[in-house]
Amino acid sequence: MLAEKGWFIPTLQFGDEDVFLVEDWDDTPAGPYRAVFHFTPGDFRTLYVSSEAGKDLVSTIHRFDEIRVTEIVSRRDGGRWTVEVDTGEKGMLRMEVDHRETPLLKAVNLVARHTPDIIARNRLYCALLPRLAAPILGTDPGQKLMGVTEMGRNTRFRLERVFEVTSARCAWGGREVGPLVDCCFRHDMGAYRTISKAMVSYLYLFVE
Repeated sequence: MLAEKGWFIPTLQFGDEDVFLVEDWDDTPAGPYRAVFHFTPGDFRTLYVSSEAGKDLVSTIHRFDEIRVTEIVSRRDGGRWTVEVDTGEKGMLRMEVDHRETPLLKAVNLVARHTPDIIARNRLYCALLPRLAAPILGTDPGQKLMGVTEMGRNTRFRLERVFEVTSARCAWGGREVGPLVDCCFRHDMGAYRTISKAMVSYLYLFVE
C-alpha cells in the first residue's frame, strides 16, 4: 500500500465547460508533486502534473486522455490557495480559492484528526463522516471516502481537516473562465463521482 499526504480540492466547476480537481501532495512515494485534473462536459480528461514520477503514480489511479508534465505553482497564504499551471498553447491557468474553517468545521476536524486509524478504515465511519460534514459544507452526503477507482485501484481517503470554500476565481490564457458554480458533471471515476460543492481538505490517500 502507498500513501500520499497533502492538500486536495475534489471539485471546482467554473461556468458550463470546465471542471478541475486539484492536488498538492507534501509526501508521496514519488516525492512531493502537484497535479490538476481538467474535465470537459464530454469527459475528455487532461492531467497537468509537476513531475514525471508524479505522472507515473497518478496515472495508475485514474484514467486520462492527455497528460502533460509541466510547471505548477501552488501557494497558500492564510485562507487563500493560489494555483498556476503552464498549460502550453492554451496559456497560463490561474485559480484562486478562498476557504475558511468555520466553528462547526473545527469540531468536525477535531474528530477526524484524532480518530484512530482502525476506526477511520471502517466502512461505516467512511460513510458517516461525509454525512456529518454535509450540513455544514453543503456537500453531498453520499460522497465516497473509500472504493475502487476506474483503473481498478483500491483507495481510501483519511480526512484530517476540511475547509469551506467561500469564493473562487479562474482565468485561463488571460480570459476569465466563468463563475464558480455547483458541479453538474457526473464523470465516472469508479466508486467516486464529482461532488456538487467545492471544498478544500488536508488528507491522506491510501492506495493498494
